Amino acid sequence: MRQQLLKRFFSIATATVALQASLAMASGALENPAAGSTQSGIGMFSGWNCEAESIEIEFTGGTKLAAAYGTARGDTASICGDSDNGFGLLFNFNNLGSGEHTVIALADGVEFGRSTFNVVRPSTGEFLRGASASVVVSDFPQPGHTVTLAWAEAQQNFNIVKEAIPVQSKSGVVFQYGQVDPQWTGGLKGFDEGINYNECIEASGCPNMDWEIVSDEERNDVLEIRHTGAGFAGFYIQAFDPGLDMNDFYGGFINFDVKVVEAGTSPGFTMKIDCIYPCGSAEQDIGAKGRSGWETVQVKVTDLVSAGLQLSTVTTGLTIWPSRPQEGVVYRLDNIYWSD
Repeated sequence: MRQQLLKRFFSIATATVALQASLAMASGALENPAAGSTQSGIGMFSGWNCEAESIEIEFTGGTKLAAAYGTARGDTASICGDSDNGFGLLFNFNNLGSGEHTVIALADGVEFGRSTFNVVRPSTGEFLRGASASVVVSDFPQPGHTVTLAWAEAQQNFNIVKEAIPVQSKSGVVFQYGQVDPQWTGGLKGFDEGINYNECIEASGCPNMDWEIVSDEERNDVLEIRHTGAGFAGFYIQAFDPGLDMNDFYGGFINFDVKVVEAGTSPGFTMKIDCIYPCGSAEQDIGAKGRSGWETVQVKVTDLVSAGLQLSTVTTGLTIWPSRPQEGVVYRLDNIYWSD
């Protein structure tokens, strides 16, 4: 009888432990790094748990690191009854060395998730300093698109810093990959108060402004425009008369990326599109763009048409200048195109 009672006790105890483990696993998840994934550089151990005093990540060998716990995870509210269930631990995966690794997520010492993943550690070691590189990846994230990846030392990894989206018509391209599209036969031009607002055929011909193609640390070849004097000046990309028929883009957008290198005291930017003189759109204030790095600007073509633009005789793919005062402003342009 005693043996039967002991067997029953151990059976109940075993079932209780199994149930507790099952409940613990059901109340949380280690989501990153995903099982079977490959990691390198600085990333996160992250996921969620409904109720815990502390969350730890345990490595092979028994080392444990505490994760920050209690961040908002609205997607867990239906499971946990509240949303402050997120956890995360910033970690340099290069410290683990190349190969397969397994970690366990613990809530108050009880396992609720684990992941086995691979690590590729660069030959340079745990933390590479002073390096820079970028690469263009074609047909990502969709066929015809390209992304530029650039090395980020703080993350010990490559980040997407640019996506080039193909236009739906060849006539939409203005400037991409450091080159003016051949249809814009006039190329890079400027106008300058210092020469009675006449055009500057070469950058050196503008008394108050110059431009050149430069290598940007995030974008490779881009346009850089510098306002060196106090006189008013502007930049444009030109097509000779009779201009281009851009009616296919009615209802679409003019797109361009801008990055401010030096803002000076200018409050922002103004743009317009020209057609055969005296035709042109009214000036469009686009505000203080690009001051925190590369920023994409979209302007509705219908707004420009309403402001006077005739799409059948377009002579500038983009005309732009810093709003006054201009002196000291340095900015860069990239990925200029019309889309329908």
